[in-house]
Amino acid sequence: MKTTDTLHIILAGCIPAACALSLLTSCSGSDKADPESQALLDGATTAYETADYTRAESLLDSLQKNYPSEIALQKEGMALRPKVIEKATLLKISTNDSLMALDKVDADRLKPKLKWVKTPRMLEGYWVASEGYNPSFMSTTAIQGRVSEIGEFYIVSSAKPSIGHTSISLSDGSASVSTPEVPYDGESNYRIDGGEIITFSPAQSDTIGQFALANTGKPLTLTFRGKSSRQVKLPAVQTSALADAYAYARAISRARQLAVERQRLEATLQVARNQMARTTPDNEAEK
Repeated sequence: MKTTDTLHIILAGCIPAACALSLLTSCSGSDKADPESQALLDGATTAYETADYTRAESLLDSLQKNYPSEIALQKEGMALRPKVIEKATLLKISTNDSLMALDKVDADRLKPKLKWVKTPRMLEGYWVASEGYNPSFMSTTAIQGRVSEIGEFYIVSSAKPSIGHTSISLSDGSASVSTPEVPYDGESNYRIDGGEIITFSPAQSDTIGQFALANTGKPLTLTFRGKSSRQVKLPAVQTSALADAYAYARAISRARQLAVERQRLEATLQVARNQMARTTPDNEAEK
């Protein structure tokens, strides 16, 4: 065989090998992660390890949104995210449980100060502060703070003789709060035995309850407003009665909300752990 023919055969064999090497080099270069996307994953990992779960989630969100083509990093991010959610949720559950415990302490402290009122003619009963309770309240000109069976605070105002009032206000001499107007409708605002009664909704009563709680044990000025106006002194004992009813309602209502929130957090925790089980390699899960 001639030397030139041998050389052609060698070159013919080398060219495909060289192309393959070039292709491998090109592919290995494309597998290298973008530095910015890698920095996001590294930052999220560090934030997770230092219990900065909000930052970890934020960095993972940025990675997912801005670098969808970084498949390998996206997989690592998908494996890290449920771990972040698990730890963040456990922290929220701990905080939630602490708040529930505080509300239970408040409710247990305040409940003995209240009495349950329900007569045979009443459709629904209510809680009212025992101190200063007046069973003839509706024959007077005064207000009463009540807590419904479902734990909502509301105000009932009574004016006798009738003055056509549609709202009330409380003042300590330097600041005051008022309810919205409740026009006469025969239901929420009605007339009885020469007097008038208004039942304010929980939302309409909230500012009065907050003000009484902020001024517990202090005498205040109560004003009835409407067709005419009337001012009466609200003794300190009545301010405290309003405050106790409001604080009790707030404690049990908040505890109920926190119980619902705990159920939501437990569901979130379970979803995160299920996701962890799907994304964690078997050999790592066994550690």
